[in-house]
Amino acid sequence: MRNSFALNRLAAAAAVLLAPAAVACGLNPVKLDPRALAAGGIRTVRVKSVRIAPQVAGYGIVLGPGALMRSVARLVAARSAVAAANAKVVLARQQARRAAYLYHARHNIAQAALQRARSAFAVAEAQRATAAAILVEARTRMLTRWGPGLATAALSGSAPLPAIERGAAVLVEISLPLGETVGHPPAIASARSPDGVEVSLRFLTRAPHTAAGVAGVSLLYLMHARASVPIGTPLSVSLDASAARTGVQVPRSAVLWHHGEPWVLRETAPRSFTPVPIPGAFSADDGYFVPEHAGVPLKAGERIIAAGAGLVYSAAVQSPPAGKAAPGRLASDGGA
Repeated sequence: MRNSFALNRLAAAAAVLLAPAAVACGLNPVKLDPRALAAGGIRTVRVKSVRIAPQVAGYGIVLGPGALMRSVARLVAARSAVAAANAKVVLARQQARRAAYLYHARHNIAQAALQRARSAFAVAEAQRATAAAILVEARTRMLTRWGPGLATAALSGSAPLPAIERGAAVLVEISLPLGETVGHPPAIASARSPDGVEVSLRFLTRAPHTAAGVAGVSLLYLMHARASVPIGTPLSVSLDASAARTGVQVPRSAVLWHHGEPWVLRETAPRSFTPVPIPGAFSADDGYFVPEHAGVPLKAGERIIAAGAGLVYSAAVQSPPAGKAAPGRLASDGGA
């Protein structure tokens, strides 16, 4: 009964003010008198500017340093073997040249000695080629398992390897659900252990492979070592899916769906309201987020109806021409 009474009073108090965009969609601006405003329980709020970043939930696991350090050791040893092989080639080349000079110019050595020197040079070159191939294999393994960032750090001894070697930091491998991705992984991510311990993670690199048994994208993060989060601990991780976006937050009760599109009722003057579309709005934790772009007429600081929007719609609906059906109903997301 109360809603029926309020509806009749709103309809009687509404005055069409001409708004081409809204009228074209079958909606009219309305002006309410104070009694209609009170009878309908109409309440307005001021929309605020907010910045949000869509979240993606991931699964993390704290990795032990053994596998990484073995890869690092193989790569460093292979690089050292190449350096040693290069030195042997330089020495063998010099000895072969000296033997050739002594044999051809002064005949101070036998032909057998010259052949031995040349043979030693050829062996040194072959050993260098073998060492180079082993280095390529070790670098490839490092790249395909740990990514270019850690491969570069392994060869230079730079961060984060010293901290991992000391046990001050550990790697965390994060796997995203199949089909989920992040354009630019956030530099800092938050995670929680099964017993509720909160930890902060710092991005290192994209993993060049997926984790065993997981089909989604994998990322490598660094975490300060903590006794409460030992190696092997599973983590629940939240990642920003993309860069933060600026827009306005709209209460659920303010959003009206008209022909499948979201609208709100904006206050344009005291007790005067105009229906305005909010294209691109999507559901968020505290209502609807309306991204800021040129096509959105709603701006931060403006007031909209947050309670009673469904009732005011009844006054905003344009009466259909005779013999035609009424336009599609406008449903309130939050109820009035």
